[in-house]
Amino acid sequence: MHPILRVSLILSVAALIAAAETVIVHPGNAAASLSKDDLDAIYNGKKANWPDGAKIVIAVMDGPVHESFLKAYVGKTSAQFSASWKKIVFTGKAKAPQECKDDAAMAAFVAATPGAIGYVSDAAAAGGAKVVAVQ
Repeated sequence: MHPILRVSLILSVAALIAAAETVIVHPGNAAASLSKDDLDAIYNGKKANWPDGAKIVIAVMDGPVHESFLKAYVGKTSAQFSASWKKIVFTGKAKAPQECKDDAAMAAFVAATPGAIGYVSDAAAAGGAKVVAVQ
């Protein structure tokens, strides 16, 4: 393999590995951790409220972090996720997730929106949002 191609391949794999996500919530949220089942239920539209009764506001973004998050916790591809949310919104069961363009926008939205949940590329990108552990 040509050395330039080898370096390109290594960098591509490294970028995918670095796409590990950190789950964040509004700083007023009492949760210190969430289970994978909680994330699945929230992002599949099956859980609409936090334990204290507050409405859950879901935030998402495009890109490798989104794909990694969906694969790890929701069990869907981006296309499947989008299609399922179109059905949920069409039936009036919930509002569509808030779309954020990058980590900074995601962290800012989650930090400013009571009940919000989202994810960023790593804990350093959480801004004023609260990082929660996933069990």
